[in-house]
Amino acid sequence: MEITISLGSNTEQEKNLKEAFKRLKTVFADITFTQPQWTEPVGVISDKYLNCLAHFNTSLPLQILVEQLKEIETAMGDTHENHKKGIVLIDLDVIRYGDEDIKKIVWLQ
Repeated sequence: MEITISLGSNTEQEKNLKEAFKRLKTVFADITFTQPQWTEPVGVISDKYLNCLAHFNTSLPLQILVEQLKEIETAMGDTHENHKKGIVLIDLDVIRYGDEDIKKIVWLQ
């Protein structure tokens, strides 16, 4: 199954994206990343975001894939409490799972 995910951070952005790249590569051997880009926050007051996309293949069911991404976020110290304060250490979202669009990403529009 071909997967596309988005990555984003608004706190220690370059450091956190590099750490996420490293962690994702240990789980998904064929993962590739687009060039990160700086974007303005939408709907929150915060520093700029550094975002990129990643593409890889997996046979994992969608729910298990989402759980694995959430485990990486948690391991990197990201929490719902931080998000409520506008602090996003790392955000990993499935945006495409095979032929199915899963989530619209604001910075891509």
